[in-house]
Amino acid sequence: MDFLNNIKNNILIICTNEVKKEINKINKLLPIKTLTIEEFKKNYFFDYNENTILYLINKYMINYDIAKIYIENLYYIENKDYKHHKLDYLTMIKKELENNNLLIYNDNFKEYLSKVDIITYNINIDNDIKRILTKYNYKEINTNNKKYNHPVYVFNTIEEEINYIATEIAALIDKGINTNNIKLLNVDNSYYNTIERIFTCYNLKAAIKYKRKLTSYSITKEFIKLYRDNDINTSLDKLDKENVIYNEIIKVINKYQFYNSKELIIYKLDNTYITTDNYENTIELVDYLDYIPKDNNYYFLIGFNETIIPKYYKDIEYLTDNIKEILGLKTTKELNEELTNTIINNLNSTKNLTITYKLKDNTNSYYPSPLIKHFNAKEIDIDYTKSYSKTYNEILLAKEYYNYLKYGTISNLFKILNNNYQINYNSYTNKYNKIDANLDKLYLSYSKIKTYNECSFKYYISNILKLDIYEENFAATIGSMVHYVMEKCLSNNNEEVDYYINEFLKDKTLTNKEQFFIEKYKKEIKELLNQTKLEKTYSKLDQAMYEKRIDIKYDENTNFIGIIDKILYCEDKLNTYIALIDYKTGSDDISLKYLNEGINIQLPIYLYLVSKLAFKNPIYTGFYLQKFNINNKDYRLEGYSNSDKEILSYIDNNYDNSKIIKGLKTLKDGSFSKTSKVLSTSDIKDIIDKVDNIIKNIINNIRNNNFEINPKVIDNKCIACEYCKYNDICFKTKEDEKIIVLEGDEDEVYS
Repeated sequence: MDFLNNIKNNILIICTNEVKKEINKINKLLPIKTLTIEEFKKNYFFDYNENTILYLINKYMINYDIAKIYIENLYYIENKDYKHHKLDYLTMIKKELENNNLLIYNDNFKEYLSKVDIITYNINIDNDIKRILTKYNYKEINTNNKKYNHPVYVFNTIEEEINYIATEIAALIDKGINTNNIKLLNVDNSYYNTIERIFTCYNLKAAIKYKRKLTSYSITKEFIKLYRDNDINTSLDKLDKENVIYNEIIKVINKYQFYNSKELIIYKLDNTYITTDNYENTIELVDYLDYIPKDNNYYFLIGFNETIIPKYYKDIEYLTDNIKEILGLKTTKELNEELTNTIINNLNSTKNLTITYKLKDNTNSYYPSPLIKHFNAKEIDIDYTKSYSKTYNEILLAKEYYNYLKYGTISNLFKILNNNYQINYNSYTNKYNKIDANLDKLYLSYSKIKTYNECSFKYYISNILKLDIYEENFAATIGSMVHYVMEKCLSNNNEEVDYYINEFLKDKTLTNKEQFFIEKYKKEIKELLNQTKLEKTYSKLDQAMYEKRIDIKYDENTNFIGIIDKILYCEDKLNTYIALIDYKTGSDDISLKYLNEGINIQLPIYLYLVSKLAFKNPIYTGFYLQKFNINNKDYRLEGYSNSDKEILSYIDNNYDNSKIIKGLKTLKDGSFSKTSKVLSTSDIKDIIDKVDNIIKNIINNIRNNNFEINPKVIDNKCIACEYCKYNDICFKTKEDEKIIVLEGDEDEVYS
């Protein structure tokens, strides 16, 4: 930016945010104003605020994102008849917003432009903006005119790619290059784990900022649930104010409560992200489209692969190409050509640049970027005789030993590493050596109890070491969707299934196959709602709680938390009659025969949780799963009912041949059939007491760091290992397995 040294007149520079930051660093008073292209548009055309968006939401019954799309596409709309339905619709909206003073105009900006020199610096601008700028004293400056030739290095795996980068960075640091002058380009979350793992072996740290939605935290979900039925202060008073996320919720509320809109605050909570802090001496991650090449910096652009670089524009925007042509805007083809040129120019203008790509990672295969034709592709062999990480080379040697012992292969890498390192491969025991850890906070739930009872080492890996990376699959999406839609429909006493499904899926990308199944699930959820209507005709339980969160505090540092889908109840002068129901899209076993072992105890745990609510003299009519599967349309309740017929009649007054409880019927003599799962009131109390003891024992075991490898085996089936992600960590043996055998009769404990 040498031109800044010769400034005489007032200048407006239109540039990227990165350039703005660089100009702001100049320790000198200059007659300069900087704007991004978006800021320029808002000053030249109009700006807007949340009131503008809320007006469209309320007037046209659209969501926040659609309202923003409408407004953002008004910039190039003139108040005239286009004779095109979409453009005329936008014209109508623009007039309406103007008439209601909801567009903010900067009346002095055009006069300001006539008094300054205008420079666009290293950016591409729309045709419409360029036509505007030519009315003023305007010029373009493009400093990306240097030409450096860069090879593109190809690696077989993502592991090899990042190891090469780590080696090169270590070599630079060894030469005295400061980490502040080393940058990583094009790092997305598919690289995070590999970079952190390999960089750690080299004592390197990348400034990866993990983003997490504010609504992914349970305290935010709890606030939203409370806030829908209460005011802000009442809802906040019920939250844990010591929770660090509490302050983040307050920040959003303080910023937007002025607009007096619940939906706006909930939207902002759902679109606010918490990011991790930066650390000193880390290698910065920068955007490959927005960085300023500096000759004293060293850049590493990774993942130079198809679909990643470039991310081409598609003709799917609200203003499609045929409309853009009417307005004189750049089409998708023009934007993609411009994007290609920008990337090539940026990379060719960077002096110290290393470009790499991989052919595969753990799950996918890749092709190089189509831009590779502008560069020279080159395979490279990593020189393992020059090493900056003993740890990583020993890991590689262990992998080579595995290939040698399993397949008999001896690679050149194996020869090099084996000559330089000594490791005791396969000389280990998988036995758990008790750790000496002191857990500050312990939050338990049914799923964590289930994991611990299946295998305590599995719990240790997942919840103490936190190695379980949650990846939502389609089955989990379906489960969450069913819970969400049922809670909304029942709470709001309506059957707007399509609306709530679309609301739930608004931020999710589905394949055509998944979309096909969503359509089938829409129909089945409506059938499930019909079943809940049928249940009401047989039940006296006229009150309900939906998605009820129950938090039991055992001590200052231990909580047990559960959310029950549906609690039905009614009260008379003396008692409260209660039934609990949980929706289940899987195939969970409801048998109580392994209760003493803590296996299959979801329903008993929910029963225990409900017992902690402040009901007057609670009497349990039954506790059930309501299974939901498009291949099995029997939505009757599955679980356990009270054997006292007077109590049972509260949940089902036609229990003799129940239409709502699966398997429940009576014989001619009035007794219950063998298929009927019934329990006495004392049995139910006994279950609650047993669950209480199970939870307390698990809390004690976790506090005492008891995490042995002890997967449970039932009926010759190792239930802990069947879907376990950690088989390559524990190396379980037959001796580790704990075989559960029922004492006495094979029938259930309660029958």
